[in-house]
Amino acid sequence: MTTSSRRQWFILGSLAAIFILPLAASWTMYALQPFEKPGGLEHGQLLTPVEQVPVAGLKTLDGEPVDTDFFQGKWTLLHHVPAAENQVGCDTECRSLMDTLRRVRLAQDEGMRSVQRVLLEPAGTSRPADFDQGLQVLESTQWPLAKGAVYLVDRQGYLVLRYDAGFDPQGLLDDLERLLRLAGEG
Repeated sequence: MTTSSRRQWFILGSLAAIFILPLAASWTMYALQPFEKPGGLEHGQLLTPVEQVPVAGLKTLDGEPVDTDFFQGKWTLLHHVPAAENQVGCDTECRSLMDTLRRVRLAQDEGMRSVQRVLLEPAGTSRPADFDQGLQVLESTQWPLAKGAVYLVDRQGYLVLRYDAGFDPQGLLDDLERLLRLAGEG
């Protein structure tokens, strides 16, 4: 083999290494997925299949049925106080949760106008006059949601994420910020 022939093989081998090694490395990393995070980026539990919030049976505090488009056009932080276990409505723990949801909404800065907080309570529940004024309270007799959980409802009225009791508010804040940013609202 002549020197010229060795040089040509060296150049051909170098070019092959430059183009083939990155492909082989990326394929190996994809196949082994050493950096895969379990689940998605969300902190709450992604609800699949998504279901539309059933507004039938919901009433305002005046006893009027809720409009079918009540959950349309805004992101909603939704919490439900079950009737069977709490006849007094929103207790101290519930009020603390409502304050947390208020803070999460306020932390959205300009995006807070696209977010509403809704509390579902059993019909006929009494509450003090100075109860959270920015909170929308609806009455419900039957509601198929998990106890103590907070739900994130999208702008079309679909339940998309659930945060079980004792959730980390920072996770909800991060998820809501990401959703508002992706929707061009935050």
